[in-house]
Amino acid sequence: MIFLSIVISFFVSLTFCLMFVFFWRRRVSRELETETIIKKLKVEIGEMVTAINGTTDRNVALLENQIRILHEQINKAAKAAGALKREQEKQETVSQVYSSLARSKPLTLDVEVPETQKPVIDFNTLPIREKALVLHRKGDSPDTIASRLNMSRGEIELIISLHEGRPQN
Repeated sequence: MIFLSIVISFFVSLTFCLMFVFFWRRRVSRELETETIIKKLKVEIGEMVTAINGTTDRNVALLENQIRILHEQINKAAKAAGALKREQEKQETVSQVYSSLARSKPLTLDVEVPETQKPVIDFNTLPIREKALVLHRKGDSPDTIASRLNMSRGEIELIISLHEGRPQN
């Protein structure tokens, strides 16, 4: 009976020991699984951060390139605006000169004289303004007159419009 009691006690103790081992093994296993999962998550998060950093660097480089291109375009536009302003000032000066010329000296070529009584006028001795008007009366286009007299089309149109009394376009 003692022997039976020892055997029963042994089995009960063994059962408790096995349950204790099983319980702790399961708990340790869960902890290890959690740590493994956390390690995997850390690795994945690290890779994601690296990918995001690379993407951010590329995007910043693209933005910097676009800003540089915009800066160049703004500089070109500023130069073009300056050139346009200088050209407008030049045109205003030319317009003022032609206006003052139109007021100061009337043209005398409007007189109709019969062909037989017309004096021979040397075209080369005429002032440029009168040369332009003579060629215009002959029917030459402003482009043709401008190229023949070495002037711009705008200057020719200005001379013609001032002579005809029409406002310039």
